[in-house]
This record gives sequence, structure tokens and C-alpha cells, in this order.
Amino acid sequence: MAINTFNVTSGANFIQETWSAEIEDAVQAETNLSDLVDRRYEKEMKFGDIIRINDDANLAVRMKATDTTATLSNATETQQSITINLHAYCAFLVEDVFELQAKYEIRSHKTEKISYALVSFIEGDLTSGLASLPSSFSQTYGTLGVDPTQDDLLACVNALDTADVPQDGRFWYGGPSFQTALLKMAVFTSADYVGADAAATAQKKGRVGRVYGAPVHISTLANNNPGSAGQSYVWYCHKRGVALIVQQAPKIHTDYTILETGWTVLGNTIYNFAERLILPKTAASVTPNDNFNSALAAA
Repeated sequence: MAINTFNVTSGANFIQETWSAEIEDAVQAETNLSDLVDRRYEKEMKFGDIIRINDDANLAVRMKATDTTATLSNATETQQSITINLHAYCAFLVEDVFELQAKYEIRSHKTEKISYALVSFIEGDLTSGLASLPSSFSQTYGTLGVDPTQDDLLACVNALDTADVPQDGRFWYGGPSFQTALLKMAVFTSADYVGADAAATAQKKGRVGRVYGAPVHISTLANNNPGSAGQSYVWYCHKRGVALIVQQAPKIHTDYTILETGWTVLGNTIYNFAERLILPKTAASVTPNDNFNSALAAA
């Protein structure tokens, strides 16, 4: 029978609920692709909307016959144009009454997230981001939805080797499933192949740092293309293979909006990118190609 105590039911009005002083931030994807591609043209784009990059062909060599006039080497070279016309923004408004009554400094917390939002968009958006590129690379190996094999990896390497792409500056970029596929290959995880230190990193930390001399970079943003579950593209490229021009880095603007009685915060960035077309080694060739890039269709 009840004995009429003060308890959690009768004293419910006196039991306080406590909200943590800490806010749990949402997970953020790794943003690293924009640092892997070619950014050298940015410093030239202080004004204007188009950058034109001229090609410079190799010279042809000919044999000189006795008592004949030399044939001069000449070429009508091409240029690649990149138009800076993508303008992305992220904005929000915090009303005065909310900012006054809320325990948390929401405006400052959200402002800090703008740069990540814009950079991850530049890297990962399927329409207006770098993630849109690999499905259009002319050199594609492997099969979508299937883990890459060692032969698939070697096909990518051979493609760049055949095109005389420099070793320094190459990189791999893919989603977590690519890292998992690498960890299944003894050639990248066994001390017999990669040495004790690299093998320990693979086995203890679940990371393969380099594949055939090129560093491996992983981000879930790579899974955005083609956007189907269990399918993604892996980049095996040289830094010069893709140009990214961020004419205006993420910039924060604040303004008090009278009719909305609150502070509007907007961050924006102006940019564009392109797969680079580069002249081959062929003497006097004026036909550039995209051989500095290859894509690996994978799970």
C-alpha cells in the first residue's frame, strides 16, 4: 500500500531538467581534394572572368641534308579557357527574440560552419563540384559496384606512365570502400611487400598510405559520383590534371535585416574548375588531351 512519500511523481515539479552546455556538432566529411589539384592560376585572377592558358608545343627535329635549306619548325598552338562563373553561397537569419532567449550562441556556431559547407560543396557537389569530373575522364578502368583489383590499379598507373606524366604530383582519391579494398590486398599490407612500418600502419590503423608511389586520400565526398549506393569513382591523377580557381575564398558577410528583426549571415565563394587538356610529348603536336587523369570505377 502507498505510504505517502515525496517521490518522483508527487515532486515532479521540483525535478530540474539540465541542458548540456556543449553542443554536439554534426559530422563533417574530410575535405582534401581542393588541395590536391592545380590552384596556381588563382593568383592571376584578381580581376576578370576568364583565364586563357596557352599551350607550348615541343619542337620537331629534322635531319639536315647537304646543300639544302633547313625546314623551320612551327606550330599553331591552342589554348584552354576557364570561365569563373560559379557563385555558391550559404545563408541564414537569426531573429532577435531567438538570440535573446536561447542559451546557446547559435549565430556564432552556425557562422563557423559556413566555410566547411562551401568547401565541401566545391569538392563534393555532383553538379557544380569537383566530384562531377571523374565520370567524364576518358581513361576509366574497373567496374562500378565492384572492388578494384590489382590489375585495375596497375591499368591506371600504366595509363599515366604511357603518357609520360611525372611521378611527383600523382595521387589517389576515393571513398572509404576504396581504402577497404586496398586493405584486402597483401601487396599493400604485408611486410614482405611494403616493409614493417607500412604494414603496421595498415594492420593497426586500417590505413594504406601509398599505392605504387602515390599517396592515398580518402573522403566520403568521393561517393557522390555517381550517387548510387555501392558505386563510386576513384581518382588516379596528377596535380596538373585538374585546375581549380577559387577567385573568392569563402567570405562571411553580416547585416541586420530590419523587417525580419534579426541578423542575416551569408558566406559566399566564386570559383570554377576544369579538367586540363595538356599537349603530349609528340613533336609539334597541337592536339592536347586529358591523359594526366584516370578514373577507377569501383564499389
